[in-house]
Amino acid sequence: MAQAADGARLVWTRFAVTLNRMHRAGPLRVLVIEDYPDTADLLAKWVELAGHAARVCHTGVQALLVAPTYQPHIILLDIGLPDMYGWDLARLFRKDPALSQTRIIAVTAYKTQEDRRRSEQVGIDVHLGKPLLQSEIAQYLVQDP
Repeated sequence: MAQAADGARLVWTRFAVTLNRMHRAGPLRVLVIEDYPDTADLLAKWVELAGHAARVCHTGVQALLVAPTYQPHIILLDIGLPDMYGWDLARLFRKDPALSQTRIIAVTAYKTQEDRRRSEQVGIDVHLGKPLLQSEIAQYLVQDP
């Protein structure tokens, strides 16, 4: 039982340190690309609670229209979108000079080793499997990777 309490304390300590770093770095623009409205809203809320700006897109086509003008620092990307795979979208983002350095984080139910390998191949920086905790997202919401 003590190990569980120590583990929980460690997670919350890391979360607090991350929030502090984020606060000092200033707000980030985060683009959430997720087709399920409840999940998209939850991710956006987590981003906003951390002091950052969030914009939500529910399809790949919508994201392709929004991303170049929004200029996100970070993209939270679902892989299984209704109109295209997130892998294809990430590949297109990496080809765009304005988005090529944007940190892309897959937030997806696609979580096999093969899925992770594909994410790496197309330039996705981090591959997180659903379900996930707020603290798992928070550690990546920092100015410098």
